Amino acid sequence: MDFDLTPEQQQLRDAALDFVRRECPPELVRQHARNGTYDPDLWKKFAATGWLGIGIPEEYGGSGGDVLDMAIVLEATAPAVEAIGPAFATMCFGGQALLRMGTEDQKATFLPRLVDGDARFALSITEPGGGTDVLGAMQTTAAKVDGGWRINGSKMFTSASTDADHLVVVARTSPPGAKQAHGVSVFLADRAAPGVTLTRIPVMNDEDTNAAFYDDVFVADDRVLGDVDRGFYGLLGMLNNERLGIGAMCVGWAQAGLDEVRAHALSREAFGGVIGRFQAVQHHIARMHLLTEQARLVVYKAAWLQANDRPCGLEATTAKAVAAENAFEALDRGMQVLGGHGYTLDADLNRYWRRVRLFRLAPVSNEMALNHIAEWLGMPRSF
Repeated sequence: MDFDLTPEQQQLRDAALDFVRRECPPELVRQHARNGTYDPDLWKKFAATGWLGIGIPEEYGGSGGDVLDMAIVLEATAPAVEAIGPAFATMCFGGQALLRMGTEDQKATFLPRLVDGDARFALSITEPGGGTDVLGAMQTTAAKVDGGWRINGSKMFTSASTDADHLVVVARTSPPGAKQAHGVSVFLADRAAPGVTLTRIPVMNDEDTNAAFYDDVFVADDRVLGDVDRGFYGLLGMLNNERLGIGAMCVGWAQAGLDEVRAHALSREAFGGVIGRFQAVQHHIARMHLLTEQARLVVYKAAWLQANDRPCGLEATTAKAVAAENAFEALDRGMQVLGGHGYTLDADLNRYWRRVRLFRLAPVSNEMALNHIAEWLGMPRSF
């Protein structure tokens, strides 16, 4: 077994970390975090690195590479995501969805624009009455009309959608068969299409997430992703990629928090010296390191499996659940070390803590992740 990154992967990691240090000063990131916006110029600089094209073949303008390379970049840049923009949503819900489900014409049309940063994507899948029960609660429908489809319905928590150019919309096109996944199709709708309305949902970390309403929205036949009535099956591989990406970002936030807390402990003085000399503080910091390394290992293992075309459903779900839980506990311990400063909204650690808290709930709650894991381990289905 070899746990080392290749020289190319190490170079990629160093370049991504250097990009954050050079282009994403803390005050810039804090400003955009407070405003709930990102920096368009920084987005273009990020696109110019070629990292939006990781995992996309060169024939479509991409940089090549695989999901492990993507995880490396997402981990390194997570602390600055508020300023950089919707890289993860575009790479996963745009790039991976098109690669896995798109026709050659769709790939040739959209992937070069995605790589250049000129096409941003968001996933619109969660139903107002469903949450994790996506299929059972599916009320959004798409009806066949001449030349395309008409979508009607609504979605919740369509993140990174305010400035998205395209929305990946999941809708029911036929009644479910023996399985609820039958009869579900995936569409690539223009964000600016008549009938699309977004309403901002205020959330704890000021992330860009919206309720999306579709009122007789027309989508042409050439904007169907994958097979009609079998689109959900095509999404499954992309959803594994989503869990890996989220796991990698959680590791990135945990590592950034650990770095911040360690620096604080070595500079903050109380009772005649730095607080890092106290064993209680040292134990919090050591535990943060353990939790972060555990999360990194399971995320990288799952990413390696997918990069090598190995089954990774169990591992990707495990990686997301472990990374979210470990990162949250690590950052919560860091809050104890920072004390009152950690409770202020000016603390970067506080921002990471709020970011990670979401991913114990989404995109699949960790309780539902445990249900899936138990089923993979041979237990009877519990839901």
